[in-house]
Amino acid sequence: MSLYEPYDLGSLRLANRIVMSSMTRNRARWPEATATEPTAEYFAQRATAGLMVTGSTAVSPQGRGYLWTEGLHTDEQAAAWRTVTDAVHGRGGHIAVQLIHTGRVSHASLQPGGTPPPGASEVPARAEVLAWTTDGTPGLVPAGAPRAMTTEEVRSVAADFGAAAERAVAAGFDAVEIQAANGFLFDQFFDPNVNDRTDAYGGSAANRIRLLLEVTEAAAEAGLPVGVKVTPNGVVNGAAPFDDWRPLYLRVAAELARLGAAYLNVTAQASFRERNGLGPAFGGDFLADVREAYHGTLILGGGYDGPSAEKAVADGTADMVAFARSYVANPDLVDRLRTGHPLAEADLTKLYGGGAEGYTDYPTMAEEAAAH
Repeated sequence: MSLYEPYDLGSLRLANRIVMSSMTRNRARWPEATATEPTAEYFAQRATAGLMVTGSTAVSPQGRGYLWTEGLHTDEQAAAWRTVTDAVHGRGGHIAVQLIHTGRVSHASLQPGGTPPPGASEVPARAEVLAWTTDGTPGLVPAGAPRAMTTEEVRSVAADFGAAAERAVAAGFDAVEIQAANGFLFDQFFDPNVNDRTDAYGGSAANRIRLLLEVTEAAAEAGLPVGVKVTPNGVVNGAAPFDDWRPLYLRVAAELARLGAAYLNVTAQASFRERNGLGPAFGGDFLADVREAYHGTLILGGGYDGPSAEKAVADGTADMVAFARSYVANPDLVDRLRTGHPLAEADLTKLYGGGAEGYTDYPTMAEEAAAH
């Protein structure tokens, strides 16, 4: 098996086993939360990836956690996304939409009516979000103190994901990815130090993963392949290790296999952990156990380069490998990895917000050569 050979993800024939991971870039039209023409160009430039995943896309107004991020809960948003998927398909690519509910990782200025953000409990997140500051200007602010969702509200989340998945069909997406990683809503339910609920969504591991499974089933009803992204033992957006993280995530893997999820993306948050002097999230023995529990397409991400990704696919550790930040400045990343060409460095000051600069103006190898 080779990283660069075609791969069948269900009915999708992908050009290779490289995934462009979800990266939120905060360039939506606001307050409509719609994708723009530059976003269509951005993804079209990177369409040689086997599969691309959009930035986190809110399933409801209550589910958004940052300014200038897209949604998929209105027909207007679906129509705007259609320009993106058409551009990608015009280049022969495939694209999934990552659907998100951020839960407590939000702020009252982003919520309908200025109410506290909804979460699994009233335990606040130690995180910052891009929202409106007290003087009415955009900026980073601490995530707001959340309110605990009622049981009825929790159950309604599955309907929101199901409706967004239906709009994903209308928008022309090839697949749906559920964001169950990086400290957002599902992570908040997983963690017993955050989830102090006494209803059917709290207590045992089976209860704490119940919402994710209900959402997965609801999204699958739309008919698109449904994948799930997780970050076991994660430390982003207020997430913290908890005692039973390992058996919980293996239960998630087994249950997703039972439901027939199209893929499971297990990401190690490697770059964040390295920048903050943290050790690995998990060892290879955990991934071997995931491989045994989950029988669908396994995508691994976090800290891979070309050679390590090739090895992971060749030895069967992964079916596909996801790359994130290296895609920012390298729209032709597949060709660069295949040929060993040096990777361009991204301007990290232009990751979030703004226009074309630092977004769609990074050249390919061919464009670099022509310029010189």
